[in-house]
Amino acid sequence: MNELIAKYDPKNTGYLNFNQIKLLLKEVDSKVISLPATAQRANQQGRYLGKKLSKLAKSSLSLSMNDILTGDIDNAISKPFKYTHLGSLAYIGNSAVFDLPGHSFVGGLVAMYLWRSIYFAQSVSIRTRVLLFMDWINRGIFGRDIITI
Repeated sequence: MNELIAKYDPKNTGYLNFNQIKLLLKEVDSKVISLPATAQRANQQGRYLGKKLSKLAKSSLSLSMNDILTGDIDNAISKPFKYTHLGSLAYIGNSAVFDLPGHSFVGGLVAMYLWRSIYFAQSVSIRTRVLLFMDWINRGIFGRDIITI
């Protein structure tokens, strides 16, 4: 941050006027990347944060208090978060749409079963998997429930 302030305060006064602050904030804003509001991103951030907090707890003895106070925990503990887009899936009726990096796959039953396989694998507990499988069997035998109240 001090490098940016020095860049916009050429006379080294230690103060920035309104226009200098405006230019500084414009530069900072241009470097901020908005991440998608998806479960995929939240999952990656959660894993990253868990690993980072574990590393922080393990290395708290070797960290200098100066590293923490100056806000340099990223460099002291781990690399900054980097989002990796793994692709998008959409389930539409008895079909699915895939948008994987470098490939787009739209198809009927094959895509639907690929989508279900990924969804099933991402389920957390055995109970959820059993209920999900039973729901799919129920829907396959009796069709969708379309009763409206």
